[in-house]
Amino acid sequence: MKIKPSDLLESIRDEKIERETFKITSTKLKKDPKAALTPVFGYLQENLKNPTAVEATVTIKKDVVCKFQTNIINLPYNYPNKVEQLTDADTEYELQLYAIFEAEDINASHLRIDLMGTVDNFLAGDADVYKNISDWLALQFEKLDSDKTKQE
Repeated sequence: MKIKPSDLLESIRDEKIERETFKITSTKLKKDPKAALTPVFGYLQENLKNPTAVEATVTIKKDVVCKFQTNIINLPYNYPNKVEQLTDADTEYELQLYAIFEAEDINASHLRIDLMGTVDNFLAGDADVYKNISDWLALQFEKLDSDKTKQE
């Protein structure tokens, strides 16, 4: 699935983003991320059928959030001007699914963003994309837990 930066940026700037928020505990996410994220995956499957800006926000704790966003480069929706600067307006780009982890202790910028796979592969049920998400989440929790251990 491809999209022009101008179309994506219009959705972002006009706040025409398909958004949904979920509350999932860290215990459930650590135990079985794929099962815990089933409602999130269902939402994404339903809303990614058209090339547009889609976001699923998972509130884990008051200060720990995981977002899944579609984009053409690895920047959150907070930076539309940067997306515009780094892309060619007339080129169609592959629409990608990114995972964003926001937590004070995750790193110096309090944010980690990584590519999980293409939207097409996610919609096709590609096991690698789902495994990437599960493994990536486990890694973020390991990082948070190891930082807490260092602070104690």
